[in-house]
Amino acid sequence: MKGTKHFLELFLYFFFFLFSFLSVVRSEEKKGDILYYTCTMHPSVKSKTPGKCPICSMDLVPVHASSVETHATEMVQKEVAGSTSFFIPPERLQAIGIRTEEVGIRPLKLNIKAPAIVSINESQVYDINVKAGNGYVLKLYANYVGKHFSKGEVLATILSQDWVQAQMDYIRAYRAWRRSLLVKKDNPILLDQQFYHVRARLRVWDLDDEQIKELEKYAWSMSVNDVRTAKGIRGTFELRSPVDGHVHEKNVYEGMYFTAGQSLLRIVDLRTVWVLAELPEDQAKYVAIGLPCQIRFPALPEKIYEAKVDFIQPHFEEETRRLQLRVVLPNPQHRIHPGMYADFNTIIDFGKRLAVSEDAVIPTGENFVAFIDHGGGHLEPRFVDIGEKIDGYYIVRGGLKEGERVVSGANFLIDAEARVQGALKIWTREKSLSPGGSTTQPGKKGQEPYPMDHGPMHHGHMHMQGMPGME
Repeated sequence: MKGTKHFLELFLYFFFFLFSFLSVVRSEEKKGDILYYTCTMHPSVKSKTPGKCPICSMDLVPVHASSVETHATEMVQKEVAGSTSFFIPPERLQAIGIRTEEVGIRPLKLNIKAPAIVSINESQVYDINVKAGNGYVLKLYANYVGKHFSKGEVLATILSQDWVQAQMDYIRAYRAWRRSLLVKKDNPILLDQQFYHVRARLRVWDLDDEQIKELEKYAWSMSVNDVRTAKGIRGTFELRSPVDGHVHEKNVYEGMYFTAGQSLLRIVDLRTVWVLAELPEDQAKYVAIGLPCQIRFPALPEKIYEAKVDFIQPHFEEETRRLQLRVVLPNPQHRIHPGMYADFNTIIDFGKRLAVSEDAVIPTGENFVAFIDHGGGHLEPRFVDIGEKIDGYYIVRGGLKEGERVVSGANFLIDAEARVQGALKIWTREKSLSPGGSTTQPGKKGQEPYPMDHGPMHHGHMHMQGMPGME
């Protein structure tokens, strides 16, 4: 009896162990066959046997065929062969907090803003000098930088011996020409040519018409003896301002000796000014000469100046890597002063274009990927050909169609989930996933080879010891 009872106990223990083992096997069969083992932190790591991740030492988790194939089969009926669609339960998508948006045609306008500064109009700068002879500055009225002068106002009084000789030559030529008008000469044309030649030489002294008329009036009133002795001829003349402006540069002092052509003063006319703006390389390609723009001044907030781009520098500044452009503004009341800060603003209209939000696109190096939402938790990664980025949107040149819904939030979490499921073969479509096309992590033995392409979810080599589940 005791032997029979002991045999029955052993039989019951064996039956219970067998039942438990079969339950586990059936449970695994329900889950499906294990395709491979992977790391939740590094989905690119794939192994045929369980073990540790060679990158972070976390336990590898199994990937079952049901998680990939069962739900993928449902989508294959709707998609073409070779689809890379994958499935995430809707309740998990809600927990992740994804957002989706529709790809559509929308008006795109690029607002370009750049800092600017006011500068003098270099085409309105006048150099003041004596071109025809040497001399001295007897009296200097333009005695400090910034002093304003009206057109024709005296800048300095000049003494020059060459000026005396120039006056005598003109007086003789003028008197001879006047007499020729009263008495008929044999060759009046030649006399006229000689007179106009002498007058042209006199204009080299920068005399205006009023000064020449005054000299001619005095020349006709002189006697023959005065002409011989140069009586009444002054050795000085007045250097006058050619424009309304202020002294921009001063290179002369009272009593100083100068030579012919030496720069004495520079007068600048501020009735027009330049506004110089600098654009970075990615925005400079959109601007062109004649482009309408707006100029604002922080010191003059009540007025907005409408203008056009007048000039663009042919090269970038090496230090700042920016391209300078120029806008010309009228300044009749002299309210705009050189050195003032300004804001340059223009709008580039691209018209209506097919576009997608920048948040819906993941850069992968040379390419961009977007996740298409087919509804019901079915997602599909797809390469996208994008163009310019404008105000938070990319212009779509290929890969997406109008009306398709794309994931625009939590993209990287979707990316990680897709990799764990093994659905993102699109990332490595140019590489073979066979053992012959894989590489083995150096320094790790007993691990199966795994692809080295980590994609955008690649993390650095980290050994996190002492944490739960890690060694």
